[in-house]
Formats: sequence, C-alpha cells, structure tokens
Amino acid sequence: MTPKAQPSLHSFFKRKTPPLSSPIKGIDDDGSIIDLTGSPPAKKSKTLPSPQENTAKTSVTQSTSSYFSKPARPPSNSSTPIPIPASTSTSATLETYRLPKAKVPLFTQSGMAFDVYTVTTEAGPSAIARSSEQQRRHEAWQDRVLSNGGIIRRRRSLALDEAAAAELRRGMGVDTPDVESGTNTPAAEELEEVDLEDESRRKAAEGVGSKLAAKYASKISDGGRTTKGKGKKKEEVGPSGQTYTPLEKQFMEVKEKNQDVLLLMEVGYKYKFHGEDAKIAAKELGIVAFPSRNFYVASIPTHRLHIHVKKLISLGYKVGVISQTETAALKKAGDNRNAPFTRELTHLFTAATYVEDPSLPSSSTLLDDPIMPGSAPPPTNALVAIVEQGMGGMSYDERVKIAIVSVVPGTGEVVWDEFDDSQVRSELETRLIHLQPAELLLPKDRMSKATEKVLRHYAGGTSNGSGNTIRTEMIEQILPYDQAFDYLTQFYSVEPSARLSKTEKKQNGNDHIDLTLSDDEDREMDVDVPKGHPKSDDIPNGIDTPDKDGTDLAAGLDSSEAVLALVDFPKQVVVALSVAVQYMKTFGLQNAFKHRSSFAKFINRAHMLLSSNTLVNLEIYRNQDDGSIYGSLLWRDCKTRMGRRLLREWIGRPLLDISALRARTDAIEEIIETNTYYMEKLRSLLVNMPDLVKGLTRIQYGKATPTEMATILIALVRIGSEFKPTQEPIFKSSLLNTILHTLPTIEQTAKTFLESVNVKSARENDEGNLWNDPDKYPDIQDAKDCISICESELDQHLKEIRKLVKRPTMNYVTVAGIEYLVEVPVRDAKSVPAKWVKISATKSVNRYHTPEVLRINKEREQHKETLNAVSKEAFKSFQSDISDHHELVVVSKQVAVIDCLMSLAQVAAASGYCKPKFVKEPELRIRSGRHPMVEMLRDEAYVSFDIDFSEKDGTSKVITGPNMAGKSSCVRAVALIVCMAQIGSYVPASSVTLGVHDAVQTRMGASDDIGRGKSTFMVELSETSDILRTITPRTLVILDELGRGTSTYDGVAIAYATLAHVAGTGCNTLFVTHYPMVAEQLAREKPDQISNWHMAFDEIKLPDGSAEITFLYKLTHGLAEASFGVWCARLAGLPKSLLDTAQLRADYLKHETKLRLLNSLTKRTGKLSKDLRSGESQVGEVLKNVRMLDRGLKMIENRQI
Repeated sequence: MTPKAQPSLHSFFKRKTPPLSSPIKGIDDDGSIIDLTGSPPAKKSKTLPSPQENTAKTSVTQSTSSYFSKPARPPSNSSTPIPIPASTSTSATLETYRLPKAKVPLFTQSGMAFDVYTVTTEAGPSAIARSSEQQRRHEAWQDRVLSNGGIIRRRRSLALDEAAAAELRRGMGVDTPDVESGTNTPAAEELEEVDLEDESRRKAAEGVGSKLAAKYASKISDGGRTTKGKGKKKEEVGPSGQTYTPLEKQFMEVKEKNQDVLLLMEVGYKYKFHGEDAKIAAKELGIVAFPSRNFYVASIPTHRLHIHVKKLISLGYKVGVISQTETAALKKAGDNRNAPFTRELTHLFTAATYVEDPSLPSSSTLLDDPIMPGSAPPPTNALVAIVEQGMGGMSYDERVKIAIVSVVPGTGEVVWDEFDDSQVRSELETRLIHLQPAELLLPKDRMSKATEKVLRHYAGGTSNGSGNTIRTEMIEQILPYDQAFDYLTQFYSVEPSARLSKTEKKQNGNDHIDLTLSDDEDREMDVDVPKGHPKSDDIPNGIDTPDKDGTDLAAGLDSSEAVLALVDFPKQVVVALSVAVQYMKTFGLQNAFKHRSSFAKFINRAHMLLSSNTLVNLEIYRNQDDGSIYGSLLWRDCKTRMGRRLLREWIGRPLLDISALRARTDAIEEIIETNTYYMEKLRSLLVNMPDLVKGLTRIQYGKATPTEMATILIALVRIGSEFKPTQEPIFKSSLLNTILHTLPTIEQTAKTFLESVNVKSARENDEGNLWNDPDKYPDIQDAKDCISICESELDQHLKEIRKLVKRPTMNYVTVAGIEYLVEVPVRDAKSVPAKWVKISATKSVNRYHTPEVLRINKEREQHKETLNAVSKEAFKSFQSDISDHHELVVVSKQVAVIDCLMSLAQVAAASGYCKPKFVKEPELRIRSGRHPMVEMLRDEAYVSFDIDFSEKDGTSKVITGPNMAGKSSCVRAVALIVCMAQIGSYVPASSVTLGVHDAVQTRMGASDDIGRGKSTFMVELSETSDILRTITPRTLVILDELGRGTSTYDGVAIAYATLAHVAGTGCNTLFVTHYPMVAEQLAREKPDQISNWHMAFDEIKLPDGSAEITFLYKLTHGLAEASFGVWCARLAGLPKSLLDTAQLRADYLKHETKLRLLNSLTKRTGKLSKDLRSGESQVGEVLKNVRMLDRGLKMIENRQI
C-alpha cells in the first residue's frame, strides 16, 4: 500500500509559482522566507498582506523521509551546482526549497511593465533585495490593490476599466480616497510625488466614466441621489419576450410613418425585410422568411437590390429603401460611436416613378429586346392623375367632366386633357388605352360609381391587355381650384434674390419660372398638402431630391407668364396637375414639370383620336392572341429606344395635317431612293446611340452616373459635329433638311460640358477625379490636398518604422482592404513595441498598425468622406447645369425622328409598299390592298383587294359572304391602310388615294363584359352608340356583324336601322353582315350610297348531294347567296353525323320558308286582284301589297330563299 504523502508536500506540488528568468536587480537580506513544511496552508485571504509583515510558519519536525536526504539544487543563474552539506536537519534540508518572494509588478498602460528579478542562493536563506525607490513603488501599487473593488481585469482600455471601477464604487456609496492609509504606507506627499501620473490618469478615467454613465445610464434621482436598481426606464418587450434591439427600433420608427410602403433596410452587405414586409417579400420573391428575435426577417444581397425592387413594383407595391447615412469613418469621429449606424428612408419606388435604370444599353433594340411571340410591348410607365366633376343628367354621374394629367417620369413627357364623358365612360377608357398608365392617382371620396367601376375594371388587368395589375394611389384630400392654383403659382415662382444666391449665374436678374422649391420654401406655403401625400419633410433628405434649386418651366418666361399659362389650363386640369406635382415631389421627381415644351394636350387639331375599341380591334399596340407586340402594327424595327417610343406615339396619334403628312412621306421616299454620302452619315448616326431622352431626363433628376453622363455627352458631341452648320439644302425633303440644320446647334454646348469632364475617370465612376479643371469645384481640391498631406505624413512615418525594426526596405502592405499595415516576421515579433496594435497574422508574419498610423489614417478617412460628399454635391450641380439647356432634349428627339423615318423606309422597301396620295375630298381608293401584319406572318401571298369610296361609287359598302371567307381581314386591312397613311408611312398596296380622315371607328367581334355587368349584346350596342355620337362625314366606320347577339328579327331590325343612319351621314362605311335581306333592301332604297359586296367562293356539288366550298378571298361586287355555316362547321371538325343532321335540318327550314313565302305571295296576289276588280280598296293599301309582292318575287329570283 502506497504511503500517504505529507500534507505540506502535497500542497507544495499543487502550487504554481511564477517563472523566474531574468537577471537580478538586487538582493534583500531581510527578505521573508515562505515555509512549505507546516500544516496545509490556511484559506487565502481576500486582501494581500503588508509587504513588511513576516508571518511565522510552524515547521514540521518529522524527518523520516529519505527523499529529503538527497541534495537539492537551488535556482541560480550559474551553471555550476552548489554542494549541500551531508549532515543537515530536516529544516535545513527544506531551506533549499525555500522560494524567493517575487515583487508585484507595477501595472502600466501597456499591461506588460513587470520589473524582473533573479533569485540567487547563498549559504543562508534565499532573499530578494529592493532599493528604496523600488520599495516605494511597490507599496504604492499594493495600496491600489487593497483599495475598494480591487483591480478589474482589462478588456479594452485601462482608462475605461478604471472609470468603470470608480463608477462601481460610487454606485455602492463608498467614497474612494486618493490613497488608503495602512501599515507601513508612505506619506501622502511622498506618494503624490511617486504616483502623480497614475493619479491624473485615474481622475481622467473617472471623468470619462461619468460622461458615459450620464449618456447611457437610465437613472431616477431620489432626493438628489441615484438609487441603485430603482427608477430605471422599463424597455418595451417584443412578441418574443425580449426587448427590441436598436435596429428593430429604427425599423419601427420608419414603418410607423410609412405604413403602405414595403421597406428594405440596409444592414451590412444585405438588405433586410422585417415583419409583415418579410412575409410578403418571401411570397413574391421566393426567398425565405424566418423569425429573428421580435420580427420575421428576410434578406437579399446588396447587388441584387434593384432586381428585386423592379419585381416588387411590377406587382403593384410601393417599395422604400432605408440606407445607412453614415460611414464607419464618420461614426468613429462622431458622438454615437457606441450606437447603431444612423439609417434613414432615402428612396421610394413605384412602377411609374422608378427611374433608376441607366440609359446606356440601347444601341440596338433588336439585339437588346428581340421582338418574339409573347414579348410584351414596351411599357410607358405613365403616372395618371384623374379628377372629375358631375354635370347632371338623369343621375348625378350620368355625364361628367373628367380631367387627366399624365406624366412619364422616365422621359419627362406631360400630357393633359379635359373632356365630357357618358355613362359608359368610353372617352376615359380610350385615353387609358392610349396612355397605358402604370399608376393611377385617384381621389378617395370624390369619384362617381361609374368611373370607379371603369377604373377598377381597367386596373385589374382584364382590359389593359396585360396581366400586370396597375397600382392605384388614393389621395385623401384634393385641393379645390383656388388652393390648387395658389399651390402651383408658388411652385413655379421663386424669389429672384433666392435664385441668384443659389446659382452663381443669371446675373441679369432674369426671373425664370421655377418648378421645384426647396423644402424650406415648400413649408412656407399657405396651402396645406393633402393627407394622401407624404410630406417631403416626413422623409429624411427629401427622398434623395436631386436638385434643391429652382427650375424653369420654359427658358425666358417670367413668373407672370407662368401664371398666365396656368390660367389657360381648364380648372379641373389645374387641380389634377397639383395632385401630380405634390405626389412627384415625394419621390424627388418634380423636375419632370420643368419645361413647358414637355407639356402637350392629348387631343388637338393636328392628330386623329383612335378609340379604345379601334386600338384593340385593329391590334395597333398588341395582338389579340397573347397581348404581345409580335404581330401588331407596332411591330417595327427601330434602332434606338427613343425611336421606338416615338413610333408608338406616331402610330397611336395619326396626323390630320396634309402638309405634315406629305413631309413625312417625302422624307421616306428620299431615304428609299437615294443613297448619298449624307444619307449614309444619317444612318450611321443611329449606330451605338444611347437613349438620349431618358439619359437627359435622369440628368435632370440628378440620378445619372458619371459613366452614363459621359456617354450622353459624347453622343451629343457626335450628333452636333456630324454635320457642319449650313443654310443650303442638302436633301430634297424639307423635313430632313430641317433636322440637319437643327443638329449642329448643340455642338458648342455639348463640347463645353464634355471638356469639363475627365472621361477616363467618368468611365470608372470616380466622382473625385471627374473634373479636368481643379478650380471648377475648389472644395474637391481642398479635400484632396488634405488627403495628400496625410499620405505624406504616412510616408515620413514609414522611415521611422524602418529604423525602429531595422529593415530599410520595408513598405506598407494592404490586406483585405486594410491599408498601411506594417508586416513583421514572427521571429522578430519580440522587437515590436508594445504600443503597436496587432491587426492580423499568418504563420510567418504579423501585421501591425502603429499608433501614429492609426491617428493619421483616421484623419485621412475623414478627409476621404469629405471628398466623397463634396464630389457628389459637385456632380449634382453639374447635372443641374446640363438640365438647364433644354435644347439638348429637343435635338435628341430629332434623332428619334430620324430613327422612325429610317424604320418606316426599311419596312416599305422590303415589303413593296406604295406612297399614298392625299387629296382634299373625303374619298378613299385602294388598289391591290393587303393586310400589313398578316402578309408578314404568313408564307402564302395575301390575296389583294380593290375598293373605292366616293360620291360616285357610294360611301357605304355592305359585305356578305361565307364564314371564314376573309370578310373581317379585308375590312381590318382597309382601316390599317388608312391609319398607316395618316402616320406618314408607306402603305401595303399598289396605289392609294385618300382624303384625310378625322377618325377610324370600329365595332367588331363578340364578347361580354361581366366585370361591368354587360352582356354580349349590350356591349355591341354600347360600342355602336359611342360610334354614332362621334361620326362625321370624314370618319371611317367599320361595323362587323351587328345584331347577331339577339333574336333574328330584332337583330335584322337593329342592323337595318343602324346602316340606314350611318349611310345618311355620308361617312365611309364598311358594314359586314349575314342578313342578306338588309343589304338588298337598303341597296335598292339608297343605290347611290349603299352597294353590296361579298367575298368570292366556288361551290361544287358532290354526288351525294352535298356541296364543297372553296374560298377565293377576293372582294367582289354583288350579294352572297348564303353563309355556308354547315361547311364552316365541317372545317372545324364536327362529327359527320352531326353535320348530316344539320344539313338536313337547314334544307328543311329553307324549303319550309320558301313554301310559306309562296303561300304568302299567292294570297297577296289574290287579294291584290280582288281589290283591283272591286275598286273599293284605297290606293295606299294597293301600293303596299304591290311592293310586298315585288320584294318576295325578287328574293325568289336572287335565290336567297
């Protein structure tokens, strides 16, 4: 059995002693000896004993162990062992294991300032000697250790730790003496002299602690004293049972002011959704939402922000972005270094107000956006404000006066109109189809039920031709006319002194009309902003408002002329314009109303209005199959995006001015027939041309990037310098000559702006080095000079570092974005000063920042932040200067005109179109006409047609014929030829002569409108009613199978009456019907106005008695004998047994009807003979019977029965 070890030895070997490895500093002969042979040591005291106290230890007198008879080697710095006498007692033997008492090191700022000692052994007991200076320092340190609270372990900073300790003592109500008196404690004066530095540091630390406590501690004073644990502010607890974090509080604060906004918060390298927003984002974006503390959270990476934003706004959401408004450098220098990053709502987006897409990728729309089946038409992204006023009638809202203001933020185009509308609101629907809004601004309470029904039906996506839901913003309060007028007057006006103080130009005091006001000026208005609009001061920084300066409605106009311009607007339009301006200001896009040249009336005398039914039936903007642009009239190849937008405007608003039409057709003719040097230069101008209109609009908002701005300026210089200024005509076309004379007018302006820009820096989006002239913006140069000074100081400090580490070739290194690192090999790490801060390390090297590098680099980062701020401000100012030159936009639109003319010429040359001839008379003559889209979609040749409308040939054509024979295609082709001719385009025919038509009205197809409570027949009659109210002798009217939605007799009666009424107006009419009796009767009644036509076919009788029909698709003069509906059913693939039954039933009904007619004719003939023999009947009755008899005989003769 193993004997028990002695308790004293057991305690000795468990004890840890500090290592001793340095040379001696002194030896104290009176040093105390630690006795390890007594009983187990007593429990360790909480306070350290006085350094002069010598506690006697009870010695162990037993000496039976042979272990202690072995010689022991005391610690020594000598390699020679010291012999121990053989005859020694147990106490003498243990003397060799007696440990020296190490001096408590003085705790300095670096945390490593230990005085080092070496212990030697002499013949007597080991001892440590101290000098008097060392003894005083040791006692002073001992007093600090014994003070209340002891020493707190250092975590970050000694000053903060000592401050926390002092605050803890004060919180416990214990007074902290400067020096605690005790046994063998030096005098106060002596300690003051010794520890003066430590005392000053302690007082400074306590001051820091007091400030921190006053700022962050929650205390309630009780009689002038702070009570511990009482009076603390109770923090709100969230759903998870935990308190809200500062980040969650920031989100809640912004969300409270923007309840209808889907918010993304920038957190590090992600954007996060919170709460219900996270659930919505997870559903719409296909990302994960998970609970985190008190909210559901979903996140997206920062580089995917705009991809997800565009998807959300396309679904009808309003999206806000909460960004960090301070950087790390500013945070370190600020007062909130221990608080979260400051975050504010900086951007708001909706489908209409999203203008963040750059205008650069637009050199070739055929390559960028290929037009394929199913591809959606280009969106207009229009924002439409609508207000209405009742005009009475059978009910308050039967007839209303409606005003609209439409603005396209991407291009700055503003369209306005005021019109009267009927109960069905067809005029409103027509304008919505034309404008294709992405967002509607509607009054919350002042809207009639009929208008609400139309808007709700349209915004739901069922009638707008697209599946996208249109976003609707309800405005709680609409300003009355007087307040709206005052608001716009002040919006367009600014004090001359204010303008001159903001802009250092316009020295002549020319008061330009201001469209945008600063936030301060806006708050000074007497007009209250409606509750439905968020105020600009509710959102920090005005939602990234690009320009706080005033902007001009039109250069050269003063405020009085602006007021006169507003007076010319109808009252309801002024109200709608105030709604649009107020709403756009919340997005920082009020500059869209900057120039009066951007305003246009929806309807004017120079353009034809195509109704909503016409746009849909003729497939002007999109086809009827899948709603895409493929196969529509807009299916044309333009080289630029601005050209495509202009072509859409041309197609939707045909011209009424013959001179303008001839100018376009002459230009297209010259483009097709000539191939001169100047024409090739004109074509090459479109190659790699950016979207200038959109780019200049983004510059107007102050949202362009340096790369985008430089590209726009280079393109403008290229446009201005392509042709030299000359007054001599270069082309035969007056339109092309006008364009060529306009292009060089911007050369000098564009060059001036481009020469100010460093293109290389602009390509890199380097706003700090963007300007060639450093004196253009002095603040930028000042910030650069400060940065250069800091970098020079860092270079000078590098020389000192090289001397210190004795490495002459050392240079700073940059690792992971951290600059000015001092890299030292691990083997030399001992030579690194203690004050250096270790940043990172590898297996072979350590990387440090010296205190001087930290100081200088901090200052450098602050100057870089200053440079970034002044650079952004200078760039916005430069963009504002560009936007003042509206002639750049005007010339850019001329490039779009060139693109449209080139596109129309290309299609005309490739498809064999002809140049239309315009005459003054309201006539229409088409030779070899074709359908423009059908012939491009089909491989087979289109069967052409000839048709004439004139006083000689009649103005109304009734077209009959079999089903599937091509009646609808023919009448659509006629309407499309008229529309294309009045666009100024060539047309698909061998020759076309026409007078200018003021409208093209169509009623085609059969469909109900359940959403608005209309049956199929009701829809037919409603559309017909709208046409009959608006037709004139110069209107082209197309009515396809009117009256088929009701019984035969009612349908025939309505078709007869409608055709008779339309023919009486003298307008060109195409009336498609399956009621031959209507066509025949009206043709006999009005032979000079109405003529019968049909689509030709061949009928071949088969041996079994059935007939085989061959469609010839040729428009032929005359009346069709039958519609051959059973044959159409055979083409549709109905079963043969069903077809046989249907044919037998048709033959039976035809035979029975013929017998009834013959019986009726026999009776009427007998009655007529009897009346003539008797002579008693009235003459009128006799003539009526004669007419009925004649009509029946003619029907039998024409084999209609």
